[in-house]
Amino acid sequence: MNKEIEVTELYDTDFPAYFEMMSDPVMAQKTGFEPVEDEQKAKMLFESENDTNKTYAIRLKDTHRLVGLINIFPEIGDNFEPDFENVELGYFINTSYQQRGYMTYALQWVLEQGMDGVSIVEATVDVNNIASQHLLLKLGFTQVDKYDDNLVYSQKLK
Repeated sequence: MNKEIEVTELYDTDFPAYFEMMSDPVMAQKTGFEPVEDEQKAKMLFESENDTNKTYAIRLKDTHRLVGLINIFPEIGDNFEPDFENVELGYFINTSYQQRGYMTYALQWVLEQGMDGVSIVEATVDVNNIASQHLLLKLGFTQVDKYDDNLVYSQKLK
């Protein structure tokens, strides 16, 4: 149990902290996306967070400040329909709050509490993101594939 953070739903009031993370070039490089510097574009992304995926907020318990996100995306199955038994995991944390064990705790919580009906969880990380690779291995994932500059990790839940 972590006394400093909690995992909750994402709130409308989280947008300023979300925009701060999405516009951070250091975090964007580690997570494989382009920084979003346009506030309107960030707002559209923020509003769509729970449309096609489930989003969990990682926040400080004392201030309730959003410091990271965990997204669960359904894989695309037969007939291009979402496959909710096989999901892709995406996650990031504000660079100011990295290396504190927050993501380890939050991902462990999501894997234990938030995966009803899920059989297989995959996560894709950049080959240079050593911290994320170690995190996935620590949580019981196994590397199953490599393409371009990415490594794919998988964990069977059922």
